[in-house]
Amino acid sequence: MNKAEENENKLVSERYAQALLELVSDNLSKEDILKELLDITESVKCSGDLNKVMTSPVISNDEKKNVISKLFENTTNKVILNFLKLLIDKNRFSMLESITKEYKNEINRLNNLLSINVTSAIDLTENEKSAIKDKLSNILNKNIELEWATNPDIIAGLVFEVGDNIIDNSLRHKLQDLSRNIIK
Repeated sequence: MNKAEENENKLVSERYAQALLELVSDNLSKEDILKELLDITESVKCSGDLNKVMTSPVISNDEKKNVISKLFENTTNKVILNFLKLLIDKNRFSMLESITKEYKNEINRLNNLLSINVTSAIDLTENEKSAIKDKLSNILNKNIELEWATNPDIIAGLVFEVGDNIIDNSLRHKLQDLSRNIIK
């Protein structure tokens, strides 16, 4: 997929996420809707057969909606069930994961929450993680949600990923910069 297609898909996903957000009435929790969306997205992603059925051009939209109803009507909010059926009708069900991601981003924005992926060379203690979270929260003036990963290849330091932005403060990155500067 080229950059223009990626941008178009992102815009379409944002529009559907925004529309779902507007559909969620005051008596429904936006976070509960998100949790259900995440669960359904994971179910579709993990089930090869379900994924094949939902993306198959041979299977009719009515059959796909019937499958969704049978699988999720007893456990899923009616708003989401109808939203999934709309995605099927508009041939956008394949974008469910992207739409869910954009919906989560909107919820985070409304809650002044920033999700950051942090990679370190070694496992950090809970105190170290807490100190990093507090410092980031103070600097950015936002509620922070951190996802932690380890990668010994970075040697030392931390790599922060916020959306499409990466702040690489690892020793590996600094050594690569030094090497590039020496070669010049």
